[in-house]
Amino acid sequence: MQELEAVASQLSVEIRHEDLDGGRGGLFRLRGQTCILLDRELSLRERVELMASALARLPLDDVFLRPAVREYLEGRTT
Repeated sequence: MQELEAVASQLSVEIRHEDLDGGRGGLFRLRGQTCILLDRELSLRERVELMASALARLPLDDVFLRPAVREYLEGRTT
């Protein structure tokens, strides 16, 4: 999760944890700011999967990623 949060930071993506009453969250834009919304009730694994799916939709070519993280994110786009 820390690696994904670091990627989000490099991309200036805000991560928001909210009570979504059964919703999971996802990637969205608010007033020009890219954000990832995560339901507070999600398990760590679910948060990681949601974050990875959201980040994989963003341009990552110019972002430094450890090889394992890049591979994990690229696996989310297929």
